[in-house]
Amino acid sequence: MELGLSLAAVVQKDFSRAFLNQIELGRARPSTRTLQIIAERLKRPIEYFLQEPNSSTAALEFQLAEAATRMRRGDGERARDLMVELLARPQVAPETRARAQLILAEALLKLRDFPAAVEILKAGISASEASRSPARSVELYDRMGTAFYQQRQPHEAGRWWDKAINAYEDAKLTDPLLKARIVGHRANLHYVAGEPREAIAGYQAAIAAAENVLDVQVLGGIYEGLAMSFRKTGDLTRALDYAQRSLRLFETLQDVRMSAQLRNNMAEILLSQGRAHEAETLFLFGAEQLSRVGDRDLLPHLIAGAAEAALNRGDQPLAENRIGQALDATKGGRCRKGPRAFRTRPRAGREA
Repeated sequence: MELGLSLAAVVQKDFSRAFLNQIELGRARPSTRTLQIIAERLKRPIEYFLQEPNSSTAALEFQLAEAATRMRRGDGERARDLMVELLARPQVAPETRARAQLILAEALLKLRDFPAAVEILKAGISASEASRSPARSVELYDRMGTAFYQQRQPHEAGRWWDKAINAYEDAKLTDPLLKARIVGHRANLHYVAGEPREAIAGYQAAIAAAENVLDVQVLGGIYEGLAMSFRKTGDLTRALDYAQRSLRLFETLQDVRMSAQLRNNMAEILLSQGRAHEAETLFLFGAEQLSRVGDRDLLPHLIAGAAEAALNRGDQPLAENRIGQALDATKGGRCRKGPRAFRTRPRAGREA
């Protein structure tokens, strides 16, 4: 949802998430007190929720919140399905439709369906520009930059991110997290251009732009970018420190994919320092995480890393066995390289 609240943050200890889902589906009738609690936490008037269940704005809000939570946990498929279902409903308000399109585009990017994501973003941009919604337009420009960045088109990504920051400043917006995300994404361009010191300065500028406003996902993305940039400069101590910070944040979000990616990055650093046992533990834990959720995109790289660690320890038979496993796992997809752009997602600094 627009306030960035998860369903858990809405329910807290006052009632169950299952009960909230029943309200969303129109199968339960909350008390006036329950409605007051929900309204207060969502910063909405109570009248906002007193509509027919099938067309209830509250039901749409809960669905948006659920999709946003799924995205934070790395479940792009479920987030996509939720937003496709929402957008298929009749008479969805333009603002709600724009928010759903934004989350849907994010989900499609996570699933690497770039053509579909770009089409959704184009439609959203046209609608937001026509309705003169500068804040929504800036978010969409930022996501479009991410779409091209993930397709390894940094020039086009930079054009969209420049458009986003210019529109932000022209509209005199005051959303520090949005600005931080865009600034962090632009720092990614220095990283891929082989300019780690400039990237570090960019990520640090993104942290400053956030004005001490905490957003776990954005900050986790910035820390990952800093870790990879410090690694390129040869400062492995600081690289490990920022990678550990990022890992803690993404584990808080229950983002399995990003947690595994960060364990892979840390293990590669440890391997380069001759710390094969520690590296092997991280590679294997990351591989186990991905196997449990069926994510095979990064899996071959982690298994191959574990094979290299075993070889460095002198266990050649185990290394050969793992190489075979890595080759089998390559049928699942390609491994991602480079800092991820942020999502809000923006996440400020990585997989945009």
